[in-house]
Amino acid sequence: MSNVFLIGDLHFGHKNIHKFRTCFKDEEEHQETIIELWNNVVGKRDIVWVLGDACFKADKLPLFNRMKGQKNLILGNHDVDAKDFFPYFNKVGGFASYKHTWLSHAPIHPDELRGRPNIHGHTHNHKIADKRYLCVSCEQVGYTPIYFETCKEFLNA
Repeated sequence: MSNVFLIGDLHFGHKNIHKFRTCFKDEEEHQETIIELWNNVVGKRDIVWVLGDACFKADKLPLFNRMKGQKNLILGNHDVDAKDFFPYFNKVGGFASYKHTWLSHAPIHPDELRGRPNIHGHTHNHKIADKRYLCVSCEQVGYTPIYFETCKEFLNA
């Protein structure tokens, strides 16, 4: 049986990422750390939903071949052409409904939640003060994919 994980805002190919994520000395250290942390928790049969801003430049997409698991992508505002992602991701879309939860890059407007919580990326260090929302941007999850069941526990608390 496979586990399901989520993470957002990998920002591969962002030349100045180390200016925003100051725990990294440069873009390469940032990428290599995320790949290592990912592979430490994700198995080859696991599923990972990347909730947007996966990659700024198409030449960085092959990095995803080094990452374990079956990958699905919710497109973010910084992602390159959607068609470029298909060789690296099983599913590519704008948002998804998964086990009575909305998965999106940016938070969904409260009027559109329709009784479901929203797991999202995009807001990085900012948390929405509403238990219906959970941000899984890299900064919020220690740059490591987070287990879906852990997200559900937080949303149901």
